[in-house]
Order: sequence, then structure tokens, then C-alpha cells
Amino acid sequence: MIDELLNPWIRDLVPYSSARSEFSGSAEIFLDANESWEGESPEINRYPDPFCRTLRMEIERAMGFPFNMTAIGNGSDEIIDLLIRMFACPGKDCIMVERPTYGTYSVFASVSGVDVVDVPLTASLDLDIDAMLSAIREKKPKIVFICSPNNPTGRVYPLSSILRVADANPGITVVDEAYADFADGFSSAVSAIEDNPRIAVLRTLSKAFGAAGARLGILISSPEVQKVFMKAKPPYNVPFPSQQAGIDALRNIGRVRERIKETRDRRTDLASFLSALPYTMEVFPSEANFMLFRVPDAAGLYSYLLDRGIVVRNRSSEPMLENTIRITIGSEEEMAKLKEALSEWNY
Repeated sequence: MIDELLNPWIRDLVPYSSARSEFSGSAEIFLDANESWEGESPEINRYPDPFCRTLRMEIERAMGFPFNMTAIGNGSDEIIDLLIRMFACPGKDCIMVERPTYGTYSVFASVSGVDVVDVPLTASLDLDIDAMLSAIREKKPKIVFICSPNNPTGRVYPLSSILRVADANPGITVVDEAYADFADGFSSAVSAIEDNPRIAVLRTLSKAFGAAGARLGILISSPEVQKVFMKAKPPYNVPFPSQQAGIDALRNIGRVRERIKETRDRRTDLASFLSALPYTMEVFPSEANFMLFRVPDAAGLYSYLLDRGIVVRNRSSEPMLENTIRITIGSEEEMAKLKEALSEWNY
């Protein structure tokens, strides 16, 4: 089934065989990979594990995703880019996204010469299922990307709605769950992969796990898709320090859970604060680690906060999000300074 969806040059690809990928077992002397025998930092002189085995075992232990269904990207961006190159033919195929959504899907499609079909959300910022199903029938996208919780709105789409799209889509459906750790009672699309192997899920260690600088994206997919991803990715795509940072975060799962609770509590507090501001026009419900709200002059508020040394995100360029500002939940001290600045804005 998956073979029929792959670009033929990917399906028939003979992967690069790196020196370290040919080795298994234990050894004390490594003279196989033309590395330096010495480096300035421990282990940096050696190439990293190309399969991120220890990191993936920790992901299985801490997050419950089976080892044979996971692969690691240099951030989720690398996974998105590679999935497009695996399944969509340049100059011929298209992908489909809901709008507004995370912009990288469209960027990587354009880089690969793949068209993008935008399906606007409903007025209530939910998935427009009928419009998506119609676009699938008409445009036949090779990949449908769905971001839930959505960035930039923070909204979680019902899993039943996502599965309606995935089941109707003969191509690949990628569900980006980067912010899932912050959502209450979240139902992941991972549970549907066994019944529908055309579903792939993205997770990350950049958000709740506090490792954004390590660039660690997680692909959870059917073993068939995982195997193709493993042979198509760069041989040493995740550096050793990044792998170790992810392992350390996963082994400190207790602190991660505390940080998630703190983030949720501050999110609730910030929502109440924003709602009480005299100039706030709308506060969007969020299940992510950020809040989106609408004001009379988003550009003015953005510039004002920047002058106060506070960087937020103006999302006004997105459809249906005119004059909106997105604020990431920060530390207690950062939130206090933000509130002080917002209270003093002379709008």
C-alpha cells in the first residue's frame, strides 16, 4: 500500500551505508569511519548513532511510542521536508493544508516544486470537513497536513474529524501534534495508525521537553513508512549532543510533567488577564503553550512591547486572524513583566 504512494526513486532507493550503520555489537577500537582519534569534547570526535537507538528507546519508555514505529529528525521540519520528498512528485503532485496553520508545510512544498492546496478553517476555526473531503476528491493531494493543537490558534480538532479526513484520503495524512503535551485529555492519532497505516504523526521535544535548541522531531508511523524514512534521511542527521539532550530530558520526565502543569496554570491565568484588558477584543481558547488574542492595533502593540524588550508574534497576516497577537507562556517573572507592559499600553 505505502509502496504505491512513494515516489519511485524513493521506493527503489539504495540507502547510503555509513560505516557506523554497518557495525553492530560492542567494540573498544573504532577505525572504520575516518574520524579523528581525538576531539575537544567527549565523544564529539565520533559520528553519532545514525538510528538514534538509545533516544528512541527512551521515547518508547517515557512516551509509549513503539521503537519500530519511531524515527528522529533534525527538528520536525526535517521530517516534514523529507515526507514531502518521499511522497510528492515535483511539478506534478500537491499537498493540502488547513489555514491558518504552521507555515513550514507550504514552504517545504514550494522548495520541492510541489503545489499547495489551502482549505480555510470554518468561521469558528474548526476543520471544514466537507471542504477538505471535496478538495481531496478534486485535487488528490499526496499528503494532507493537519496541525492539532493548531498553531497559531491553539485549538484541538476532534480526533473523529481528523480520522474522517484520513480515511477518505488515499494519500498520506500527517497529524502534527507538537503541542499535544499541553492539551487536556488529548486523543492522539497514533492510536489509529494500526488501522490506517497512511497516517503519520509528528511529535517534538522542543516544547514541553524544553529541548528546542537540540532540534529533535519525532516521526511516529507504520513500520513500513518508518523504514523508508530511515533509508532516505541523511546518515548522521541528529548530532550526538542533541541526542544526549533528548535522552536527558526524557529521563527527567517528572520535571517535564511539573513544567507542563506550570505552563497550563499560567495559560489559564494569562487568559483571564487578557480577557480583562479594556482593549482586548477576543481571546482564543488554547490547548497549547501560547495564547492568541485580538486587539484594535496588533502592529502597534507589537512595536510597543518590542520597545519594552518583549518579543511576541503578530499573526495578523494569517486568514481570519487580523489584528491578533500570539504570546508564548514564559516563566513567572516573564509573565509578570508582560502583564505590567500590557496594562500600561496606551492604545
